[in-house]
Amino acid sequence: MIKRMTLTIVIFALFNFVLFGCSDFENKEKNTNEITNIMLHDVTKIVFFDGRGGINQPFTLTDKQKIDEFMKMIGNIKVQKEIKHEDAAGWIHIVDFYNKNKKLMSITFTNPLKIDGKYYDIVKGQINTETIDGFIKSVNPKWKLP
Repeated sequence: MIKRMTLTIVIFALFNFVLFGCSDFENKEKNTNEITNIMLHDVTKIVFFDGRGGINQPFTLTDKQKIDEFMKMIGNIKVQKEIKHEDAAGWIHIVDFYNKNKKLMSITFTNPLKIDGKYYDIVKGQINTETIDGFIKSVNPKWKLP
């Protein structure tokens, strides 16, 4: 009887550890590059989309040095998985990352960030519309600013 009770307590403790321990791990602060799991050398192309009603056509960036610059710019932002999501009214920038023609990831730059369909609150650092527009304008002078 004591062995059965001990076994029950151990199983219950393990269940709680898995249930609550894993959820704490997922809600820890992480850099965006930890979430995306994409290495700098994996990205060969970035496509920028503008959601402001046709101001800009999608722009494809293939310059490796500029790709690395953008990846570093967004890589050190600290985020935490959003606990309760409320739908946003729209978006201004969506950025798709590719290795040749294979899509690796997509980020919608809203607040919260949407990375491959999951939402993350920014807890340290910042990335905003002006920063992204400024970067795109620096690599594509035809990019129109509102």
